[in-house]
Amino acid sequence: MSPGSPMPPATAGSAALIERARRLATLVLAPSANATDQAAAVPREHIRALADAGLLGIATPACHGGHGAPPRVAREVLEILAGACGVTAFVHMQHAAACPLIARGDNEALKERVLPRFASGERFCTVGFSHVRRPGPPMVRVEPDGDRFRVEGTVPWLTGHGIADDAVIAGALPDGRLMYILTSLEAGDSIEASPPLRLSAMNASATVSLTLRDLRVGPEQVIAILTREQQAARDVAGLLTPSALSLGAACAAAALLAELAERRGSARLADAARAFEDEKEAARAEVDAWADRPEAEGHAEHAVRVRAWCIDLGVRAAHAAVAATGGSANLVDHAAQRLFREAMLYSLTAQTRDLQIATVERLLERATRPRSA
Repeated sequence: MSPGSPMPPATAGSAALIERARRLATLVLAPSANATDQAAAVPREHIRALADAGLLGIATPACHGGHGAPPRVAREVLEILAGACGVTAFVHMQHAAACPLIARGDNEALKERVLPRFASGERFCTVGFSHVRRPGPPMVRVEPDGDRFRVEGTVPWLTGHGIADDAVIAGALPDGRLMYILTSLEAGDSIEASPPLRLSAMNASATVSLTLRDLRVGPEQVIAILTREQQAARDVAGLLTPSALSLGAACAAAALLAELAERRGSARLADAARAFEDEKEAARAEVDAWADRPEAEGHAEHAVRVRAWCIDLGVRAAHAAVAATGGSANLVDHAAQRLFREAMLYSLTAQTRDLQIATVERLLERATRPRSA
């Protein structure tokens, strides 16, 4: 993709980044959110707007052209974007996940070569490695071949095809370790994309599966090699990042309830809107308390609990917005049902087995503790 306007200076403060996100959400994303939801793909104008606001480099270290914003700020920006247009936020999250992953890797030359271009929006990146969490035989295999590597298999989920220029993908080496590589998505016959997958939500995410056939990569494309234990630790450390998506949906649903309350003069709906907003603030405080302390005792247990709370909250708030809206919420271009579908999808994002169980248990116990973690 072509670069947009020059990115704001990497020294810009966190408050400025958040304000830019709010302006972008209000002026660009929210007004077209329902149309974007029904589009074939997220408009490139949205990606350019993210680049112009400096948000594509939010988590990229300053030494590589980004802002190096604290994770808490990156989560707040993601929450703001998700509250305005879920599918744009979801596609943005793929790029935002790829950049720090490369920055934490071992390949310094690769960082210097690609991270400034990703931060500026000159190129857009996505990720395809959720399959490494699946039990059973590896879906993507990496075989050493002299001083290069041969990659074969299927990446079942890759978001942003046709938008992204590059992808971080992962596969299993013969010894069981996982290799992360960066590849152009224009690798000729070695990468074949399926037609866009038909999804219940966010079809505009342009999500496909990739078939990899004799994809040859050199050491200059290798980001890192991790053991299964290291990968599991990274999964736990990043478990709370997608909570911002659920919180964004909850915030937007509470705003819809507040609008309905004002239009109808309903004190009960106004109380419901305030209750959801208060619960969102409490949940976000819990996310912030645990997300940045992956080494803390009991972190994994608390992270799973808090993430399940956020998933539950997003779905409940969106459901309330649908119920309060009435029959018009059944229209495909109504914001309430769009938020409900988006909140459901966030239940599946970056899932682990522990989180699946915690989410189900949370739903079963909701009647006895509906507003606490």
